Amino acid sequence: MQTSISIRVWSLLLMFILGLGVNTYLEQANSRKEIQACYESNVVHMVDSGKSILSYYQQKAERGELPEQEAKARALEAISAIRYDGGNYIFMGNAEGVSISNGIKELEGTNIMGMQDPTGLPLVKRLYEMAAAGGGFVHYQWPDATNKSELLPKTSYADLFEPWQWTLGTGLNMEMLQQDFLRAKETGLINLTLVVISVGVVIFFFVRQLISQMSLVVRAMSQLAKGEHDLQFRLKPKGSKELIELANSYNQLVETLQQLAQSVYSDGERLRKASQGLGTTQYSEFPDKPAENIQDLLHAIKRIADQNEQLQHAHINLRQLAEKDSITSLLSISAFEQQVVSGLQQVNNNVPHSLYLLAFDQDLELSTYGADLLSERLKSVAAELKQLLPLHMRICRSGDSRFMFWGTHTDFSEGMKLAVKVHQKLQQMMQDTSMSLGISSVIGESKRYELMHSEAERALLRAQADGGSKVYEY
Repeated sequence: MQTSISIRVWSLLLMFILGLGVNTYLEQANSRKEIQACYESNVVHMVDSGKSILSYYQQKAERGELPEQEAKARALEAISAIRYDGGNYIFMGNAEGVSISNGIKELEGTNIMGMQDPTGLPLVKRLYEMAAAGGGFVHYQWPDATNKSELLPKTSYADLFEPWQWTLGTGLNMEMLQQDFLRAKETGLINLTLVVISVGVVIFFFVRQLISQMSLVVRAMSQLAKGEHDLQFRLKPKGSKELIELANSYNQLVETLQQLAQSVYSDGERLRKASQGLGTTQYSEFPDKPAENIQDLLHAIKRIADQNEQLQHAHINLRQLAEKDSITSLLSISAFEQQVVSGLQQVNNNVPHSLYLLAFDQDLELSTYGADLLSERLKSVAAELKQLLPLHMRICRSGDSRFMFWGTHTDFSEGMKLAVKVHQKLQQMMQDTSMSLGISSVIGESKRYELMHSEAERALLRAQADGGSKVYEY
């Protein structure tokens, strides 16, 4: 079985990189353990120092040099003043779980034995248990200072000062610990990268020296990449196995690019015709023949992209026109239904919302109006609705002389209040014609659009059957 030199060399480099990567990973894991152990040793030392301070004042009280209460007060003052690692502190609590020294001043004097982390772990109780057992670490979760929704791992150490039955402890500076972890990781990755680059460069020159005959192919590929090579040019397959394979690959690539150039030219022609058909005032100048090199091909692709963007804008404009009612400039019924159905899918379970159906009570009388007068009436109602309704509500003209609108509320009663307000304003504006309004209200997404529309329709019919000029809710 024949294997090229490049495959053997690069395979050897790949195995070396994999081995080096595994070694780097193991070293980083060991580094994390060592850094963690160093930080843990530091907090144990700080707690031991705190115990030494307590012991010093306890012995002074035992020898009668200080009253016991004064000795405790001085010891508490000394430990409360300790700060290290950029603001870290030693916390203490008495035997009943009352905090007597804490970096959070609001907690001092309160019993925090029942305090839990967001996962439900009774962390203070666990700290007391570890302290009573001779000292130990407790791992828990705590909200991030800047992003309360994100939980971060925390670790604290606690020990017991038996003469006074005080539990004292301190936490690891997790921010500095993570920074040290990150620095160790970055150092390992930089070293790995430097080694890989160094070895890769050495192998590159080694391979280049062995297969110097590939320079012809390299130059051809370079010129092609720069866009300077004619797509009609082909390499002659000759020389070693590697050279023949490279020449064939190059020729296949150029053939593909040539086909792509032809395809781009054809697509450009179709876009040009489509632009003219849509009546766009500007469109890019397309070449009159397929591209002959990469640069020309890139320019042709860019021109097609520019023209495609113009067509998209034209499509958006047409779609916006199609979504508007021709008389009132409100949403069309189809656009309204699509937006309401989409809005219902996004409504939370505790959010109230309402669908309103507004209609003139005297349709027969309205039918006797001229088209112009009826249009003016509809425009007036539409303009008033735009002024009265919140901006987030969807509004459309439904049928010849009906209107529908839908939106969410902050309170369930707000739907009826809004309906009454709209009805009163419209009746004041159109005193010669009465209107009725039917409402379907619900909380959450328990009702589909079709059901809400049916309920609003029935409420409207009931309002009109009771004499009209009414607001009924289903």
